[in-house]
Amino acid sequence: IEPYQDDYDVLVSKDCCPGMKLLKGLAILIGATAGAAFAANTLIALRTPPPDDRLGGLFERYPGRLGDLAYTVSGDGPPLLLLHSLYPGASMAEWEKNFAALAEQFTVYALDFLGWGASDKPEALYNADEYAEQIEFFIEDMIGAPCAIVASGQSGAFAIRAGARRSDLINNLVLICPSLPDHPEMPQQKAQQALDKLLQLPIIGTSLYNFRMSRQALDEWARRHLFFNKNHVDEAFIGSRHIATHQPGAHHAARAVWSGEAAHDAFLEWEELTIPALLIWGRNALQPPVDTAPEWLALKTNAHLEVIEEAMLLPHAEHPARFNQIVTHWLSRRP
Repeated sequence: IEPYQDDYDVLVSKDCCPGMKLLKGLAILIGATAGAAFAANTLIALRTPPPDDRLGGLFERYPGRLGDLAYTVSGDGPPLLLLHSLYPGASMAEWEKNFAALAEQFTVYALDFLGWGASDKPEALYNADEYAEQIEFFIEDMIGAPCAIVASGQSGAFAIRAGARRSDLINNLVLICPSLPDHPEMPQQKAQQALDKLLQLPIIGTSLYNFRMSRQALDEWARRHLFFNKNHVDEAFIGSRHIATHQPGAHHAARAVWSGEAAHDAFLEWEELTIPALLIWGRNALQPPVDTAPEWLALKTNAHLEVIEEAMLLPHAEHPARFNQIVTHWLSRRP
């Protein structure tokens, strides 16, 4: 090897080969940049503590097919399952202002999907069928009786999918700002797919993920989409989401959301769903806006809509007393 290296050094040292000098300098720069990125990524991973359970109640783990699912349970009454959204850093902590209040009248289960929160985060297929299966198996194995579901954001599509396949397991459905998947040809979807390819690259993908999940990026996204009152976006909120997004393996599920792999068009199943359903929307939600609610109501005429003023995608976190009242009244009504 040494003769070849000597020849190379001689070659690039000649004044007649400035291009080779530039190439060697560029290689050194790329190597140094990659080394710095690797070091930064490693430091972020080492500094990130494990997530903590902030709901109270009994914290347990359910052995799922692809890994353990974390959940918390409390209360005494008809069973109610809470499903978090899939925004950056989401987990069962999304229900911290609802869990105890609802547990006064229901046996409440708050679940972390595989890949999120305190659940295992394997390199697996994170699509709608897998998420729906997690819901079905959890109800069947751990709750053991038909239950009501409150699903936030994109998890609503998974709950609809589970209800369409196993209507015997779900007796009521509450959807918070349910989202519609982008069409495959939309520019946003194409951008997501391009991002997914970059995220699969070593070092570069991790650096890009850490950039998108930085405290500043999480803060900006939360202010734009999650809360009408920006005072809710405080250090405690951003800190807990930053910890959640930097757990080992957390990028697998996030990548499935960004690429559209986890998206599911539940409209057809929604139209045929016989389970009673309530939609709750934040008046000021941007994506999806409350203007899309009529599309849902047109397909299922016996569904009901409640709009919470001065709220965005997390009306249950921003106006918990109002939200808890709506849900309790809906689930306690007589048929």
